[in-house]
Amino acid sequence: QWTCLPDQNDVIQARKAYDLQSDWLYKSDMEWIRGCGWMPNGSLDVKKVQKAQEIISEQHYRQRPDKIKFTSIVDLPSIVLAKANADNMNDRLYRSAWERDKLIIHLPNDTPEMLLSKQNSVNISSKAYKHAWEESKKKGYDLGKDAISIKAAKASSNIASDYQYKKVYRKQLGHLIGCRDIYDDPKMVWCMHVAKMQSDREYKKNFEKTKTKFNIPVDMLDILLAKKCQTLVSDIDYRQHLHKWTCLPDQ
Repeated sequence: QWTCLPDQNDVIQARKAYDLQSDWLYKSDMEWIRGCGWMPNGSLDVKKVQKAQEIISEQHYRQRPDKIKFTSIVDLPSIVLAKANADNMNDRLYRSAWERDKLIIHLPNDTPEMLLSKQNSVNISSKAYKHAWEESKKKGYDLGKDAISIKAAKASSNIASDYQYKKVYRKQLGHLIGCRDIYDDPKMVWCMHVAKMQSDREYKKNFEKTKTKFNIPVDMLDILLAKKCQTLVSDIDYRQHLHKWTCLPDQ
């Protein structure tokens, strides 16, 4: 039996170890702040984000030219050259002389250029090109039946006509009926001949008759060679017993 005093060194160290490992004592510091509001506006993370936003901001990075205090000299060579180039490239100034001359200059109607332009307009005019044809259509036109174009059109229509093409065939229909047999009709005989030529049964008819009639002579070279080969590969002729003998038990 022994007594552990509360002021012993090992007891004090054990209490400190228990306090360090205690989860309740670890969280007791946050009990007083629980339920209190907090604004993160001045926190370190917010300040870092704001500073980073100012660094990568395109608006703060680029400065507008109108905010820069700068005065350009009017008679600089670059300024004078830029003004001259702008005047040379200006389409309005380029056409200004022509616009003024259009209101002042007047060309007479009998100049060669005006006469030539009028003649060119007549040559390329579709209305003037068709004028004679339109006038002839108004007067009318009489085309005779014996005209070459009419005869050519009739001949072309007869050639292309399906009725004229089958006219001879229609006349022959019914004239071949009444033959005693098919051999009296040359067309039927020809059809039968063509059918026999195209028939596979007629093509193989002679072969079917002769395929069962096949004779092989006994002394044929192939037969003799086959017999010789069979003798060479036969196991019966290969194994020959010398003799049969009996072994008695009292030998």
